[in-house]
Amino acid sequence: MKLKQLTSAVILATTGMSAAAATYTMTPAPVQDLSFYNFSQSIDNTGAMVVMTQSEYNPPIDLDLLDFTNENFLALFEDPDAVEQGVFSTKDYQTLYSYVLQARSSSSFAQVLANYRSYHTDTVRSDLIPGFDVIKEEFEDYSRSAFTKVRDSFGGDYFVGTANGAFFEVDYTTDDGDDLTYIVNDMPIQPFVQVNGISKVLTPAEDEPLGGYGEAFAINSQLQVAGYSSAAFTDTYIDAAENCEDDETRGSTPIELCRYNLIASESTLLSAGYRRATIWNLDSQGNVVNTTAYGMVFTPEETSNLLSYYSKAFDINDNGVAVGESSTGETVIYTLPGSNAGRYSVIVATAFVDGEVVELLPRDENLKSTATAINNDDWVVGNVLRESNGVAREQMFIYNVESGEAIYPDGFFATAAVNPRAINNNGIIVGEGEYDSSVQTDRQLRAFMYDINVGEFIDLNTLLTCEQQAQYTLVTANDINDNNEIVANAMYKSPQVYITGEEVLTDSGDTNDITRVIAVKLSPTGVNDIEQCDSDEDENYERKGASLPLYGLLVLGVLAIFRRKFR
Repeated sequence: MKLKQLTSAVILATTGMSAAAATYTMTPAPVQDLSFYNFSQSIDNTGAMVVMTQSEYNPPIDLDLLDFTNENFLALFEDPDAVEQGVFSTKDYQTLYSYVLQARSSSSFAQVLANYRSYHTDTVRSDLIPGFDVIKEEFEDYSRSAFTKVRDSFGGDYFVGTANGAFFEVDYTTDDGDDLTYIVNDMPIQPFVQVNGISKVLTPAEDEPLGGYGEAFAINSQLQVAGYSSAAFTDTYIDAAENCEDDETRGSTPIELCRYNLIASESTLLSAGYRRATIWNLDSQGNVVNTTAYGMVFTPEETSNLLSYYSKAFDINDNGVAVGESSTGETVIYTLPGSNAGRYSVIVATAFVDGEVVELLPRDENLKSTATAINNDDWVVGNVLRESNGVAREQMFIYNVESGEAIYPDGFFATAAVNPRAINNNGIIVGEGEYDSSVQTDRQLRAFMYDINVGEFIDLNTLLTCEQQAQYTLVTANDINDNNEIVANAMYKSPQVYITGEEVLTDSGDTNDITRVIAVKLSPTGVNDIEQCDSDEDENYERKGASLPLYGLLVLGVLAIFRRKFR
């Protein structure tokens, strides 16, 4: 049955899901011994999952970069002599790790440890997706200096995402004869694909200074990758890049450091280059065969501030239809929850297909919109921003490219913000939504499922066993494949640990429980009878388990890294 032939009236009149919803069993991704926080990204139809780790345990420390003649530095440790020999107590290891992170924030001489790394997993084993990291001889392992944020996979063989390069040492002697060692890299944030264990940069459509930059969010069965890339740079940035090559202009700065300073900060790149939605066509080895850069839904005047305008593609289906968002050149005033009224750029949900940029929704109905996912029946899901009682909140939309019909389902309650993240070819949408109507800001989140064939908004937590509901809370669902397998993030209480993974004990020998977020897989059980659990919560919510407000997720960096692909 083609979903696009259904009208919204038929969909919403169908029997409620609650009588037919399948139950799920939850399995943590096998990366819990690698990091305290880890996050789900995607799951393809082979069952291959992509997860990301944050601040992995037992990072390698390059002692050669540390000054063991500095008394203030030595005073930080319980046993500085042992530390200098590479023998660490748990507390000294934690102190050393914290010192390295802090030192790097203000110095180009300090070691770099990437915050995020990516893995492809099943429910038993996990394999690193190294991106452009390199093996460092002293560590007998990867340097862990290059981050990878993998967002999607196809067939368990092709993985796409964003990465930077591994950092390396540059020895330099100043005019005064001082010997310095800088730690830099020469690769800005890049869209990439990994095939057969080999990572390849997805280059911009046009040659750019220092290689350009971008991100990849999704890959389809035709090996088309959706994302964005730099389309051009400002004259100021181009001049700065050229000055790095000139010995006289560069002065007493090594050329590698000069180049690094131009690419080190994502904010620096965003203020220097124009971003445009990009589709890369790959061959079976992951080589780029063709690159198409798309414009926006409007053509800016030459005198406009072009840097504030962009387009991005977040997903692409097997028909080659990509969806995302585009600037319009307009601004609008509205009030976000917990904020004062402000003026914001108008962004609209957009399709990119056959060289054309198409705006999807009536602009006058929404303050803002973005399309985040599309399935092979050309059903698109995303967010619109609409005002209710003077406050603007995100609402889910479902739109069919062929018929032009649009549906705007409510979340857990009428004014709840909803963030859909994926839709499969069975017409099932997953994501997260606010569920606590008793407050106006920092509302707690729950993972949801919405079947457009049925039209009911379901808390995924209620489809777990009572035992799992008592221990875990699903706060977001990031992807769903055509087997209805889901990857999500679950929250629960767990003892605080050191960077070694060992539990932190108080003076009395007790542990200190804190909220932990982990990647999990939800597998359908084939049983449609939902287990009825006792709950002490308010009947208005009918949910149980620990919860985390939106600001808590933002602190952990969860939402910031999940604007990714969708099926």
